[in-house]
Amino acid sequence: MGKPGVVFVKIAIDFPPLWDEIDAAFHVKGRKVIYAWGDTIYNPYGMPVPPVLMDHEMVHGHRQGKDVIGWWRRYIEDPVFRLNEEIPAHIAEYNHMIRQGNRNDRRQALKLVSGRLSAPLYGGLITKAKAKALLKAGEGF
Repeated sequence: MGKPGVVFVKIAIDFPPLWDEIDAAFHVKGRKVIYAWGDTIYNPYGMPVPPVLMDHEMVHGHRQGKDVIGWWRRYIEDPVFRLNEEIPAHIAEYNHMIRQGNRNDRRQALKLVSGRLSAPLYGGLITKAKAKALLKAGEGF
């Protein structure tokens, strides 16, 4: 789950600041992706934001600190930084999914979240096997 002190005060049905830079780097125009920007989640297409994704985005909001623009520019430009930001966010997402689940639910959650972490959206920075190992190592945190 997200760190204490980071509470999203609003969900904006709009594109985030730096949208052109984000889209140029990740080619997300037309894709249903949400973006943490400090205490706001930008949700350009107005899709439902389930609690599991709130946990993921709260991690980003917390880690952005007071320099959200600097965080985003580094996230866009630095693949190692991006991976190091996505790992704890995906761990939070995974932990949310397994809280009430049985072994089969955990297995399905591991498959789903490791697939997202290793996906092309983030630049294919990690293999699915490595993503699974990192998620399992963060289980319960």
